[in-house]
Amino acid sequence: MTLFKWLAGLAILGVIALLALLGVIYFSLIPNLPDVSELKRVEWQMPMSVYSADGKFIAEFGDSRRYPVDIAKVPAQTKQAVIAVEDAHFYQHIGLDWRGIARAVWLTATTSDERVPGGSTITQQVARNFYLSNEYSYLRKFKEMLLALKMEKELSKDEILGLYLNKIFFGNRAYGIAAAAEFYYGKPLAQLTLAESATLAGIPKFPSTGNPLSNPERSMIRRDYILQRMAEQGFISEEQMREAQSEPNTAKPHTQNVELYAPYLAEMVRLEMIRRYGPNAAEGGYKVVTTVNSKDQLAAEKAVRDGLQQYDRRHGWRGAEGRINLAEGNKSNWINALRKYPVVSEFPAALTLSASNNSASLLLRDGTEIRVGPSAANGTGKSLSAALSAGDVVRLRPSGDSFVLAQIPKAQAALISLQPEDGALRAIVGGFSYNTSGFNRATQAKRQPGSSFKPFVYTAAFERGYSP
Repeated sequence: MTLFKWLAGLAILGVIALLALLGVIYFSLIPNLPDVSELKRVEWQMPMSVYSADGKFIAEFGDSRRYPVDIAKVPAQTKQAVIAVEDAHFYQHIGLDWRGIARAVWLTATTSDERVPGGSTITQQVARNFYLSNEYSYLRKFKEMLLALKMEKELSKDEILGLYLNKIFFGNRAYGIAAAAEFYYGKPLAQLTLAESATLAGIPKFPSTGNPLSNPERSMIRRDYILQRMAEQGFISEEQMREAQSEPNTAKPHTQNVELYAPYLAEMVRLEMIRRYGPNAAEGGYKVVTTVNSKDQLAAEKAVRDGLQQYDRRHGWRGAEGRINLAEGNKSNWINALRKYPVVSEFPAALTLSASNNSASLLLRDGTEIRVGPSAANGTGKSLSAALSAGDVVRLRPSGDSFVLAQIPKAQAALISLQPEDGALRAIVGGFSYNTSGFNRATQAKRQPGSSFKPFVYTAAFERGYSP
C-alpha cells in the first residue's frame, strides 16, 4: 500500500511538473505569437499577365499560379471532399481535434517512428502554412496549436477553410483550389465533377509525387479513398461514390496559350512594373494592357526577321552551328546534347545523322527523324553533301511540306513603331531572337542616331524660316 501511495504521489508530482512546464511555455509564447486578425486582409501572390491593346495574351510572370476564390463560391462537394480527407470534425472542434492528438500521442509512445500521422486540423495547417516552418519539433507543434486556438477566436470556420483552400500547394506551380482546377482540368470550380473534386482534394498530401499527372495510379487510389470517406461522412450516397470511382483520370496540363509572341515587349513591361511598383510586382496580380497592336507587332517581327535573313543569305553559308560526336553515346545522348542549343521560333536545331548529294537524314530535339532532298541546300550555294556532314548541328526552316537549311543571322536589328499623335508604342522588336539574346537593341543599345536624326534638324530649321 505504501508503494502504491508513493507511485501515486510521484505520478501527481509528474503531472503537476508537466502542467507547470506547459504553463511556462504557454505564457512565454503567447506574447510573441503573431496577430492572426491580419489573415482577414491577406494579399495573395498572383501572377502578372501582359496583353496587347487588342486583347491578345502575351506573357505571364510569377513563380506561382493562384486565382483566389471566395469560399462562398467553392462548391459544396469540393469543400466536403477536402474536409472528409483532412479534418472530418472541422466544423465541430475548436481548432484542435483531441481525437487526432490522442492518436498521435499514442503512436509516438508505442512506435519508433520519428514522425507520426494525425493530429493536425485544417486550422493548424493554416497556422503552419502562414506563420511557421515545416520543422518537426514539439515546440513548433505547440506554437501551431496555440495559433489554431487564436485563429478560431478571430475567424469564422468558413474564413479559415477559405484561407486553406487558397493557400495550399497542388503541384505544378498551382497554389489554391481554383488554380488547381484550371491547371488540371481547364475548368472553373463550379464545373468540376465529384470525381475531379475528390482528386484535387487528394493532391496536397503529395503535391509533387502524387498528383494525377506525375503519378496517376497513386492519385486514383487516393481519390477513391476520399470518395469512400465522403460516403462514410454522409456527404454523398453509396451510389454516387461508386459512380465517381468508376470515372477515368481525365487530368492533363492546361496553360494559357500565348496569342502574341513578343518577348522583348514582355520583358520591357516586367522591368517597368518593377520600377513603378517594387520588386514584388510580378506577383501582384496585375493585368497589364499595352498600347501594342498585335497586327503591327506581327508585321514588325516579320520585317526584322525577313530583312536579317536576306542580308545573311547575301553573305553566304557559314556552315554548321555546332558539332556532336555521333560515335559517342546513342540517340538519347544526342537529343540531350541537341537540347542545349537555344530554341528559335521557326528555326529548329537539327543533328545531321547522314548526308549525301541526294538526301540527308536529320534528328530534331523531340526525337523526330526527318529526311530532306538536294533542294534543301539551294539557299547555301553548295550541294547537300558539301553543306552538311554527319554530326553537324544546323538550323532548318519550314518550306512547304519539308525543310530547307537555314542559319541564325550574325547581324542584328531592332524596330520601334510609335504613334505620332501621342507617342504610344505600336510595335517593338529588340533582335532576331530573344532566346539567343535577351539584349533589347531597341531600348538598351546605346547607338548614335546617325542620319535618322536629320529630319528633326531639318524640321526645326524649316520652322525657323530656312529654305531647303
